[in-house]
Amino acid sequence: MAYTICFLSAIAVLLLFLVYGLMHVSDTDSYFNCDRQLRWFEFGNSFAAASTSLATVLFFFVTLGLTNGLYILISPISFYIGTTLFNKLMLPRLKKQHYCVSKDNEKTIGVTLGEYIKVRYNSKLVKYVIMTITLLGIVAIMLIELFVGVTIFDIFLKPEYEEYALYFIAIVSFVYTGMGGLNAVVKTDKWQFWFMMVVALMLIVFMFFSYSNTVDSKQFFPTFLGDTGVLKQNWALYLNIITVNALLVPSLLRNWQLIAAAERDMDIKKGFINGVFMTALISLLFVIFGIQFFTVFSDAPLSMNGILSTMAESSSSFMSCLLFPLLFTACLMALLSTVDSSLLPVVQCIACDFFPNSKKGQEKKRYLFCMIITLIITLFLYKVVFKWLKFDIISWLFTIFGLVTISSPAILFACFGRDSVLRTRSMQISTIVCTILGLVVAMTISIIGNNSSGESNLSIIQLNTPIAISITSVLLGLVYFVIHFSVKKKSL
Repeated sequence: MAYTICFLSAIAVLLLFLVYGLMHVSDTDSYFNCDRQLRWFEFGNSFAAASTSLATVLFFFVTLGLTNGLYILISPISFYIGTTLFNKLMLPRLKKQHYCVSKDNEKTIGVTLGEYIKVRYNSKLVKYVIMTITLLGIVAIMLIELFVGVTIFDIFLKPEYEEYALYFIAIVSFVYTGMGGLNAVVKTDKWQFWFMMVVALMLIVFMFFSYSNTVDSKQFFPTFLGDTGVLKQNWALYLNIITVNALLVPSLLRNWQLIAAAERDMDIKKGFINGVFMTALISLLFVIFGIQFFTVFSDAPLSMNGILSTMAESSSSFMSCLLFPLLFTACLMALLSTVDSSLLPVVQCIACDFFPNSKKGQEKKRYLFCMIITLIITLFLYKVVFKWLKFDIISWLFTIFGLVTISSPAILFACFGRDSVLRTRSMQISTIVCTILGLVVAMTISIIGNNSSGESNLSIIQLNTPIAISITSVLLGLVYFVIHFSVKKKSL
């Protein structure tokens, strides 16, 4: 009975989103920017839904809460700090530089990250390198989401039918995103986020009143320091989390798209504040639930499937026939929100940054063509990565965030650097070389970690982003200041 309810709920959600996309078709003027009428609450909901990933919040946080307790909240806290720094420091610079804003008859600096990079460095090659690496990271995120999403269907589908679930989920995501554009994504993000929030609260309340005597308060705050403490065991994890979250916001294409779609500065600032707060809140709720659940059901496999299967087989009809389908549906919504939030900026980047020229009136066809190509490439890479190469999900999770953030130093220099330095040939070449070098370093460390044996395996992989970002930032900083003093000396 529980599995039947769950399966029907999943089909109903997928059909609902499919129909929504077909009923709300955006024209070319509003496809990527909602006619620049995005309000702060829509901005916040969309930001939070995109950040509430199935692979991170409903997998990473729920399971790591057991071993790290509430200390794992260093992730949403550092994400909050990174978002606040972007809001307070970078956003005023972007507005002053006229990103997506035309004032006093001055031309806007662009409506995508790619256009912004091109103008700031005065180089198409710099743009292509940075956007290619960024796209690799975003596509990798979609791969992770599809993998985890397909995995949760294993609770009632045989392995041979797994790919059918993948294709159906992918097609639904691509159809409602492709037809409705950003308007459809923002509207569905609202449903997705608040549904997940309500489900998280229901789970915590149920676990508290049903199993309050089983959960010890010390499990929320395990030993942090000392030889057996959380910090000693997971120092590489925490270093990776802080580095990634501090630099993630500037490198996410979705954030640049939301900024360009908002009409007023207030909507952007309030949207970021509201969105990152809700992201931290829902992360907290699922960490608490994870600690509660795995403490009570200590024999359950440490995974989302372990939670779902345990709930489905529970003797409590309330848990099996209500909470289990609700949690599964929340997982499915988290999957869809992350896929559509990654997909649309990718299509915008390909259509506007790599192939900007098209006949007037043919833009929508070009967008849909890019959507189909992205779908084919994503499904092909899914087979390569998870079927043929058999990548480990956790190792891959830490590797892709290295890909996503590796361009952040170049983006930060574009924002805060001087035109006279950024547009020199030396700075352009250095930016390209250092960014590619950072990518090579991150991937090399990941490969070494995957080939190593013992407990240090994951720790090595988790160091890929901190080391790569440090090398890229230091080298770019040295080059920048050498060129800066050289230009200053010539001007005297």
